[in-house]
Amino acid sequence: MDPRRNRFLAALKGTPHDRPPVWLMRQAGRYLPGYRELRKAHSFWDVCHSPELATQAALEPLARFKLDAAITFSDILIVLNALGLDVTFGPGEGPRIGHPLRTSSDLASWNTRNVMERLAFMPKAVAHLAKTLDGSHGLLGFAGAPFTLFCYAVEGGGSDDFRKARVLLHQEPELAKKALDTLADIVLELTLAQAEAGADAVQLFDTWGGLLSREEYETFCVPALQRIFDALQKKGVPSLLFARGGMHLLPILGHTHASGFSLDWRMDFAETRKLYPNHVLQGNLDPLFLLAGEGVVRDETKKLLSAMKSFPSEKNIVNLGHGIVPETPPEAVAAMCDEVAASAR
Repeated sequence: MDPRRNRFLAALKGTPHDRPPVWLMRQAGRYLPGYRELRKAHSFWDVCHSPELATQAALEPLARFKLDAAITFSDILIVLNALGLDVTFGPGEGPRIGHPLRTSSDLASWNTRNVMERLAFMPKAVAHLAKTLDGSHGLLGFAGAPFTLFCYAVEGGGSDDFRKARVLLHQEPELAKKALDTLADIVLELTLAQAEAGADAVQLFDTWGGLLSREEYETFCVPALQRIFDALQKKGVPSLLFARGGMHLLPILGHTHASGFSLDWRMDFAETRKLYPNHVLQGNLDPLFLLAGEGVVRDETKKLLSAMKSFPSEKNIVNLGHGIVPETPPEAVAAMCDEVAASAR
């Protein structure tokens, strides 16, 4: 087995390996010249829907940087689009939801019939990427967590606080729970399909989970996440949960039954490792460090590696605490990956 994929799989299992593997959230994207050229010729949705184009986007960072894993190129909102909510992206704008969820009749209009037929392009992209990689790197699939998808569905687009979604949780708790369960079932089908297509692990992005209190997260999010992670565990699929802004949620994240957690850059790695000695922990360099110069990148990467080495666990993966921002110099990403590669024992 290629040492890059071997490292990634070993970290998921907790078996000995020479150094922590590294991959980065949004490692394929607008900061890379090849992706910008790709987008000149194809729309974002075109890239997502074409296995060949999605693979092209996913491969560029692997060719440039010392990465150990690839992640399929797609978007979390494909689930809402498949349900008929009419997701669009305007030039320079965030997503817009043409048919937001506000009432029980809105939920009843969701097109859940044969939904995986409309999402088949994503596992096909995973299969195409897996075949192209031919075992050279670890491979991740992903999906949006139910609550984050719920936020966009209710709000009708992006927001800083998603107040409409958060209010609906309490005004119409039964409607909210039914919507979250529906989303959980689809996310489970989608992640299982990706695993069957060749993904070694899957990550759920709960980008807006940190907006909720601990009690709210336990009430509304944990049951939906358990539906997903319990089923993945039964199939032997490793799972990671990224809860952005979820520092206050750390004591209950274990209730979700995820195999591990991708840490927000504000979460202390050592404190989290003490809390979860047997989970996979991934992260969590502040992505803005990549804008601060090569010296800062190398120093902060060494600090993260040192924190990982302070504990006996082999279940560590180096990553950022959120996605790469578009202004990031590729040289900074190279410096981070080089420091991780140099840490091999």
